[in-house]
Amino acid sequence: MATFELVTGLQRDQQRRCVFLVAKGTPIADEAERLGIEVIDTGELDASHWTMRRRRNPFFALKRLPARLRLLRRIGSPFIVHCNDILEMQSFGFAAKLLGGKVVYHHHALNRMIFPNRLLVGVADAVIAVSEICLQAVAFVGADKARYVLNPIEVGLVDRGAARSRVCAALGIDPSRVLAGFVGNFWERKRPLFFLEAAAAMLAKRPDLHFILFGRRADYEIEDLEARAQALGLGERITFAGFLMPAEDNIAAIDLLMAPAVNEPFGRTPIEAGLLGTPYVATDDAGHAEIGRRWGGGRLVPLQDEPGQFAETALAVLAAPDEVLLGPSARAAVVEDFSIRAHAAAVEAVYRRLEGARQA
Repeated sequence: MATFELVTGLQRDQQRRCVFLVAKGTPIADEAERLGIEVIDTGELDASHWTMRRRRNPFFALKRLPARLRLLRRIGSPFIVHCNDILEMQSFGFAAKLLGGKVVYHHHALNRMIFPNRLLVGVADAVIAVSEICLQAVAFVGADKARYVLNPIEVGLVDRGAARSRVCAALGIDPSRVLAGFVGNFWERKRPLFFLEAAAAMLAKRPDLHFILFGRRADYEIEDLEARAQALGLGERITFAGFLMPAEDNIAAIDLLMAPAVNEPFGRTPIEAGLLGTPYVATDDAGHAEIGRRWGGGRLVPLQDEPGQFAETALAVLAAPDEVLLGPSARAAVVEDFSIRAHAAAVEAVYRRLEGARQA
């Protein structure tokens, strides 16, 4: 999402030509074309279905190097390759350097900086970090290379009542219930099991609650989470919804966003909740801690707290949401900080510095 928003801003506000190097026939390619972004087919559709371990194999990168060099030559020179993860640095970072291109690495993860990762990141001419904790993780490249730039997060005007009606109708939920939600794929660090345990503790004290998990399988299978929910006594008071469109409805429809994730690089959902007028409760850790302290809109729960303690904080926020919701001026400040225009301008400044260095 952040990449699509960045490219939208670069093309619209900075008049910069942007090209997606991606396999045709993938959801990313389809969405890029829908948004009017130029797409060059990598011809690697088969690899998009491989496991990450297989795709990270350096022998695959070497095998594809000649084809990737041809793709980059099609773009024309000079060019900047902007990579969003370590795998893309392996895929196109080295290829770009071989052709004299500049490379930007956009760091938005807290993966371990083992030697191969440090080597790949070190190839970049500039590193953009999306949060303070991400910036700390790439400090080894030097202050002259690394810069902190907030990801763009924009949401349109959403009628919360209408969103609630749409979501409840789609999922068969009684709209009179108080709705608490989890938004994110079911990775270990997102702590969906923690969410279920907190939900059970909340339901014991507020029987009018209904819980919705908007997300897809990852480290956890949905069937395993469903079985755990039933064992905790959540019964028909929990719904596994996948993701509904428009995405804003997932947060606007609920009365409380519960974000128990740990080691979160930044996280869009608390910011989106603040803009949509939905209070949140999040773990006081990593990127979520930064969000809670800098922009507010919800309440942070100490990292060491158990699900029952998380539940107590969540119930307190539900009882008095106005105590944490952003006011008009605070919301306007968030809109400006996370605007596509501001993000594109900051990234364009990085590009121009690299282009100036090339000319010098």
